[in-house]
Amino acid sequence: MRRLVCALLLFTADSCFAAEQTETPAETRAAFTYGRAVVTGTVEGVTEFLPVSSTGHMIISDRLMNVPDDRRIIVNGVTDRKGRVVTQERVADDYIVIIQIGAIAAVLVVFFGRVRGVLFGLIRGERPALRLTIALLIAFFPSALLGLFFKEAIGTYLFSVEVVATALMVGGVIILGTEQLLPRVKFSEQEVAEIKPRQALTVGLCQCFALIPGTSRSLSTILGGRLAGLSNPAATEFSFLVGLITLTAASVYKMWSLGPALLQVYPAGPAGLGLVVAALTAFIAVKWMIGFVSRRGMGPFAWYRIVLGGALLLALALGYKF
Repeated sequence: MRRLVCALLLFTADSCFAAEQTETPAETRAAFTYGRAVVTGTVEGVTEFLPVSSTGHMIISDRLMNVPDDRRIIVNGVTDRKGRVVTQERVADDYIVIIQIGAIAAVLVVFFGRVRGVLFGLIRGERPALRLTIALLIAFFPSALLGLFFKEAIGTYLFSVEVVATALMVGGVIILGTEQLLPRVKFSEQEVAEIKPRQALTVGLCQCFALIPGTSRSLSTILGGRLAGLSNPAATEFSFLVGLITLTAASVYKMWSLGPALLQVYPAGPAGLGLVVAALTAFIAVKWMIGFVSRRGMGPFAWYRIVLGGALLLALALGYKF
């Protein structure tokens, strides 16, 4: 009995010791090199609005760059707005969301005319602007509420290469199926402005699946728009506009939640460079994708997802450690 008690005490002591590993804020900032900022910014910008999953690609790129993300390592003396300790894992995960600000800026530039028209229309009380705003909010709230309540569980259980690889392949198969089954809809200039609440809700419910890393927010919302009866160009544009609200809310929430810790763990130089790179690459990707999806649909992205997901699962089966 005495040996059992001693063993339990030693196990508890070891667990506590493992949970209290620390690093200084300077060590945390040192991990954010300019090279990492360029890679992360490029991956975020290129993939955020393509139906290939930006989160999934950044999880993979972080693993390949050996980005430190141990949940047991606490940044010494750093707490968030609620007084909770900040771990190495949270620093890495939150940066993925915060750097989306660069992609948000790109969408604002590309759709400046549309956004400006909606804002001025709301000020003047115009019904089309109010209708589109309501549609965007309807599409935004389902995933926002789901993410708010389950963000901890999602981060704990779903942020892995295995989940990303599986979701990539499943998403690719879904694209191929829907491309064959959904009828082609002729594009109308007023299609986005006249989107109905029921159509917006379909997009919003589909966006919930994007909480699974590897699924892709763009894929979920574009397919949601197509299922709701929108044409490819209209579904793509509405997806970008919903993404503008969703990504802004997520980034602002992460920064607000971190509070003073934001400046303690992220160095201004590399973080700023990452945002600029994300903005430039996202601008190019968005401009290119609008025309590409209108002409070719999403079939090519399906095969890319299937090949990448299969390659990742094969690498894991062969014992490669990400």
